[in-house]
Amino acid sequence: MSFLSILFTVLNLSFALIIFFLTLAFITGAPFVRSNKKAVDAMIRLGRIKRGTKVYDLGSGDGTLLFRAAALGATAVGLEINPFLVLWTWIKKMLSKRPKTGLDSADRITVHWKNFWNADLHDADVVFVYLLPWRMEKLESMLKTQCKPGTRIISNSFIFPKLRKIAADKKAHIYVFSI
Repeated sequence: MSFLSILFTVLNLSFALIIFFLTLAFITGAPFVRSNKKAVDAMIRLGRIKRGTKVYDLGSGDGTLLFRAAALGATAVGLEINPFLVLWTWIKKMLSKRPKTGLDSADRITVHWKNFWNADLHDADVVFVYLLPWRMEKLESMLKTQCKPGTRIISNSFIFPKLRKIAADKKAHIYVFSI
């Protein structure tokens, strides 16, 4: 077997795996769609992130919200079903560390290759979500049983059917709910 045929086989398998995980994410929650800067800024601001806040990002994608929250002193946990995005976040985390500077914001970031429907969110202060509309009702039920009273749920673009909305940035399409 020549080097080119091995390379071609590896590329085909990688492409098939990427398609598989994109499809799986669409079925379980939502496909990866990067939040624009205006939405990310609004989510961080409305989350009232500060040192000591415990943040979960359900479907953390490339980790943008994790890095922004950690830079403000939060402990940021990403749950992502796509292993390629978990790897990408992990690489960004490793490359962002500054040697010999003590505790770095990247040290406050953890990303897990995990289906967030099986997550334990009991210690969350803030939960970020950007799901498809038809998943919001199921997620609402999960959050009501998993999260402690007062947990802020920050949703990009979509609202929950019964959760109490406490704030919004309508221009950025960001909505804040409380458990």
